[in-house]
Amino acid sequence: MSTGGGAGPLVPTFHGFVHNSMDGLVLFEACLSGKLHHVPRRPHDRERSSLIKSGSIFIYEENASGIKRWTDGVAWSPSRILGNFLIYRELEKPFPPGEKKRAMKRKRTSMPGEPYPRRDSDGTENEQMPAPLTPPTPNVGGELKPEIPSTDQDKELERSLIGSLVDSYGFRPDGLVKKTMSISVNGISHHMVSYYKVDDVKNNLLPRPLSDARLQNISVRPELYLKQNFRAPVEE
Repeated sequence: MSTGGGAGPLVPTFHGFVHNSMDGLVLFEACLSGKLHHVPRRPHDRERSSLIKSGSIFIYEENASGIKRWTDGVAWSPSRILGNFLIYRELEKPFPPGEKKRAMKRKRTSMPGEPYPRRDSDGTENEQMPAPLTPPTPNVGGELKPEIPSTDQDKELERSLIGSLVDSYGFRPDGLVKKTMSISVNGISHHMVSYYKVDDVKNNLLPRPLSDARLQNISVRPELYLKQNFRAPVEE
């Protein structure tokens, strides 16, 4: 596996958008097989403005990099589960030091059938929302197939991009979304941290992994989708 070297400037593993679990596994496989590189470290403070932006995807191996916690200087909401990912949205301003990250009370009541909120590790309520029943299906180029009416399609697409993080916190307008995924290979943890803006995905500005010529013929080893503790099935 390649780490890209730790002395020079940090370069993201990939530029694009991870739509589903298989997209993420393709990138992990590419790193393990040497087609792409693991990053050897986190961005330095001076690098953050140029690296932490829509389309940047970083994959690191926990032991080799020594990274125990990925930091990027952005104020994020608490995480929400979305399939096999964790999703975060950029906040307008960070929470005051020592204040619990409580979601804002919604004026509307819960709709019938919504799941009960669960407690996150920091004590905040974390609503686990189901994945869209009929998400729009991007093709290799990232274009959306018009399978459902445009209004419903927009809602479903947005739901697939931000999950339940709709109005629960003071989100930054046109802010970033952070999407993370983790796997274990031979007992070693590998982590993916990706960033995107919702409008960039809606406007097909961020390519999916299989649109890259280097990755089109890649074969994901079964260990990556059969031997993980995933919450949801891996989509083809």
